[in-house]
Amino acid sequence: MVKKFVQSMKAMVLVGAVVAGSLTGGLAGKKAEAASSSVSGVSAISNLSSDFIRGVDISSLASFEDAGTSFYYLDGTKGDMFDILSGAGVNYVRLKIWNNPYDSSSPYKGYGGGNSDLSKAKTLGKRATDAGMKVFIDFHYSDFWCDPEKQFAPKEWSSYTLAQKKQAVYGYTKWALGELLDYGVDVGIVQIGNETNGSMCGVGGLYDGVWDLSSGVADLMQEGCYAVDDINASYGKSILKALHFTDLNENGQWYASCLNAQGVDYDIYSTSYYPMWHGTAADLTTNLTTIAKTYNKKVMVAETAYPYTLDNLDDTSNTVSEYCMNYTNYSVSVAGQAEAVKSICEAVNNVNTNYKSGYGLGAFYWEPSWIPTSSSARGTYGTGWASSTSGNFELLYNSSVNFFSTTDKGSSWENMALFDTNGVAMKSLYVFNDMAGKTSTTSSGSTLDGTYYIRSKFSGKYLNIAGGSSANNANLEQYSYSGGVSQKFKLVSDGNGYYSIYTGASGYSKVLDVAKKSAADGTNVAQYTANGGNNQKFEVVQVASGIYAIKTKISSGKSGLDVYGWSTANGGNIAQYSYWGGDCQLWYLVKAE
Repeated sequence: MVKKFVQSMKAMVLVGAVVAGSLTGGLAGKKAEAASSSVSGVSAISNLSSDFIRGVDISSLASFEDAGTSFYYLDGTKGDMFDILSGAGVNYVRLKIWNNPYDSSSPYKGYGGGNSDLSKAKTLGKRATDAGMKVFIDFHYSDFWCDPEKQFAPKEWSSYTLAQKKQAVYGYTKWALGELLDYGVDVGIVQIGNETNGSMCGVGGLYDGVWDLSSGVADLMQEGCYAVDDINASYGKSILKALHFTDLNENGQWYASCLNAQGVDYDIYSTSYYPMWHGTAADLTTNLTTIAKTYNKKVMVAETAYPYTLDNLDDTSNTVSEYCMNYTNYSVSVAGQAEAVKSICEAVNNVNTNYKSGYGLGAFYWEPSWIPTSSSARGTYGTGWASSTSGNFELLYNSSVNFFSTTDKGSSWENMALFDTNGVAMKSLYVFNDMAGKTSTTSSGSTLDGTYYIRSKFSGKYLNIAGGSSANNANLEQYSYSGGVSQKFKLVSDGNGYYSIYTGASGYSKVLDVAKKSAADGTNVAQYTANGGNNQKFEVVQVASGIYAIKTKISSGKSGLDVYGWSTANGGNIAQYSYWGGDCQLWYLVKAE
């Protein structure tokens, strides 16, 4: 019986991120403020244990950082990724390892997808450990992406017999784990193979038509488990052994029975479970509970994600588009994304209620920072889902390139990320603390609080309150620099990623206000008495070194301050307009005394 993954394109993911610079010097320092309520909008999960896994797969991060990409807290302040994740409630990190994701000929260009090798896993794993997180290692036993439609053996193993592959899996697993532990990585879980629905490392159903793991797949899995057991004995550890499948509702229980029939000695049955493809949270609970009860195995979700938009945000087609949304149980929005993650985690936690405490371990969000990057970064650093050399690896096994690429690809996953295309954390990232009822850190501590002149990147003119008026409804316009109070604006953070912008013309008693609480394009912006409304809150987001977008909360960040009609004149109006990143929507903050 053929058990294939109907959504195998998920594994063809790509990375990317618009390169954003560091914050300019001289910003007013301020102690980071913790959110006093749910940032993502979700409520806490009842009876969630403190050690429940609230994890992310961050395997591609090193390639982004090598390319110069920066990441930011919710309020736009720059931070180290592991500090940002920790502040959002992430307590576990998953890292994939490919044996040798580089071309075999000079200049040995990486295949892409983060070029995720052991060296990168050691570096990222140590940083995660230092940030207080545990690490989940995902061995693909390949040189590039593995899923139920492709399970190519590493090129160095291409001519190996099954007996030789068994020795290689054992030896590589034990050696790599020793390297990680000796480097100081706190490994808690090891995954033996990736989405191994009947095939692994060039063995099984894809190659011989035998899908029940009996033609060598179970043997390879057991060798990986033996290696973990021996590492545990040598290092005095208790690292758990996970096996990973997908299509849980269709065939998860069948694969669990196959493992049992083959006598594989493992600890965790893990699954990929994407709500838009695989079904409801209730289905997830039912199937995981049955597996846990029947086979006395711990269970978890090794991969999940959900789109916050169906827009394509770079020049590479998205893996998830409107055409493959099989289920729409959550809105396609930042809020819907957070709700989807909470529901998946709650479904896993229900195993602890329905069966036994400690059996529903948790869930990992897949590649939350895989945002678009420049085209040059894709080939040079591997920030896209595949580079031009990835096809060479496939050609070792196929007569043509069907799954990988002969050109440098971008990101197919950016609409699933928990960071926006500028690398700024979205509210959905903070679901990890919110579901646990914990407060989050949404700022690096160096906020933009302070008084500024705000200059248009497009016209070179400055934001100005017309006529220097202190009255309500005095208009916001642009004007040549005067240095007067009408051009001074004070940013005051609310600690949750938004700023009130007080006007010097009013003696800093009034704030910028989007008229009539409208989210529509062309809505006017003026000063008005502060009342704390969403139409008086703004996201100030750094998009490049010293350059900012000023987005409106009333539009849920979809629109920002815009030099209306591309005016270059004094008195040119400033209005709200859908954000697209043009110079008429970008601003320099010039510190004012």
